[in-house]
Amino acid sequence: MFMRKRTFTLWLPARQIGLKWAMAFLVILLAACITGSQYTPLHPRPDTTYGLFSLPSGPTYYVGPGGSNANDGSRQRPWATISFAVQKLKPGDVLRVLPGNYSESVQVTVSGTASQRITIASETRWGARLNAQGALFGIDVRGSYVDIVGFEVTGASNSGIISWAPYNRFLFNHVYGIRPQCDTNGGAGINASQPNANNTTIVSNLVHDIGDLSAGSCTRIHGIYQGSPKGIIQNNIIYRARGFGITTWQAASAVVMTHNLSFSNLYGGISVGSGENTLGYKAENFLVANNIVVGNPRGISEENNTGVNRFVNNLTWNNATNWVLLTSSQQSSLNEDPRFINFKADGSGDYRLSNDSPAIDKGIREAAPSFDFLGHPRIMGTAPDLGPLEIR
Repeated sequence: MFMRKRTFTLWLPARQIGLKWAMAFLVILLAACITGSQYTPLHPRPDTTYGLFSLPSGPTYYVGPGGSNANDGSRQRPWATISFAVQKLKPGDVLRVLPGNYSESVQVTVSGTASQRITIASETRWGARLNAQGALFGIDVRGSYVDIVGFEVTGASNSGIISWAPYNRFLFNHVYGIRPQCDTNGGAGINASQPNANNTTIVSNLVHDIGDLSAGSCTRIHGIYQGSPKGIIQNNIIYRARGFGITTWQAASAVVMTHNLSFSNLYGGISVGSGENTLGYKAENFLVANNIVVGNPRGISEENNTGVNRFVNNLTWNNATNWVLLTSSQQSSLNEDPRFINFKADGSGDYRLSNDSPAIDKGIREAAPSFDFLGHPRIMGTAPDLGPLEIR
């Protein structure tokens, strides 16, 4: 038997404690509710960590406001800049970046190994705020087996976070205000750009306001872009990208896309495709499942060079065209209102599912992550919910 949600009734013994004290208690309770309501899944408390996902416990170094690059990188004597600190890292090392503002672009050239990854993490989710104004990239990962966790990234002119090498992971980041030009380069919020950036994992990120939204749609500027084989794209929330919310091209093949929410993008919600620098690959053997795609010109589509892919248990709603598939078919798809708690197209709403949502317990278990967008357990009922947020 699964418990989805509990309801508590508050009984105030007013005759015993007096009406005055009962009213005072209600005022305090109301104030607490108002204070708590300002925090939503898209705007969590500033001390939020990562739920079921734990930062590793290898040799640990620190960057923090007021630090100095002449320090030893301890918590008591942190380094000043992320760019300096990442050059010191070796396989198995952890860099914790303390909350604060960092005006820099970070290039990571060191690599971990399969058994000793390098972790570069904001100590609290979105507490380390990186502004890369004037630079092409916010966080530019040239090494492999590197985890980028929990940063707020803005200001770059091409991509917020980009990977050029295989086996990197981008988790729990907030990427926004990236302004690529609509030219042959394009850009993205999170970008696994090159065909050799295979096996990239992009999980539980918030990506929005990518590109100049006043200039119309552009098929080269996207929220999340995957140009390589065998990527994993799960639990992400993407909105207001100038192109697709999530898209693949180049040598993308055998990519897993599950439990994402893509809405209010200028060209489309989710696309599966390949073209140009394909290295002989085509967009086939994808699993696209348990996603919610709402309020885009295109909902879910296949583009250009595609083989057979699996589109299973996705919900599309209020897109101008919900489905455009070339070589595949959708299975067990839903076309109805997902009934969020408070949907708003500009990203200011509450995108958790209401108790009567048709998306509850409608997902497949295959390839389901162990946690959701907030780091909470993914399966709380008989099956996973659709979208990035599992109802509690």
